[in-house]
Amino acid sequence: MTHGRKKPRQPRTLRNPIEHALFGATKLMECEIKSTLAPALECETRLREGVATDDQHTVLYTILLVAQGIEDSRIVRGLREQIASALQAMDAIRARATASGAWCPTALYSYELAAIREALRLHEFQLQQVSAGELHAIATKLIARTASTGGEVQRRTHQSLGLQA
Repeated sequence: MTHGRKKPRQPRTLRNPIEHALFGATKLMECEIKSTLAPALECETRLREGVATDDQHTVLYTILLVAQGIEDSRIVRGLREQIASALQAMDAIRARATASGAWCPTALYSYELAAIREALRLHEFQLQQVSAGELHAIATKLIARTASTGGEVQRRTHQSLGLQA
């Protein structure tokens, strides 16, 4: 019997500690920011044109949730209202698009489009300030929260979303 004693904690070994430290501390390069934002911008275009699919709406919504996660982590502060406005617009769009029970693309109101565009512009600014490690931690937290609340987590490619590669 151990009488409440625990085994000593074993230290974690990293394969390459320098690479791990660089990943956690390095800001995203411009090409990484563009590739991160590309799906969101394409989905916004499809939404604006009134031809977006449910999956494209979900991708854009998820990216806005990442922006909210960056705000919640207090890395970049002061953008809460703009991001919340865009998320409310996305909720209103989903409500209209699924009013019949199945997804049917809908037109956007000008204030919804403006809120979404502004949030994407601000998210680009956030990505310029955040490190790769911080962004990875925020995305991992969002995935874990979604999975733990019974949500479905999927990986999508440009082709499966009907976007340009």
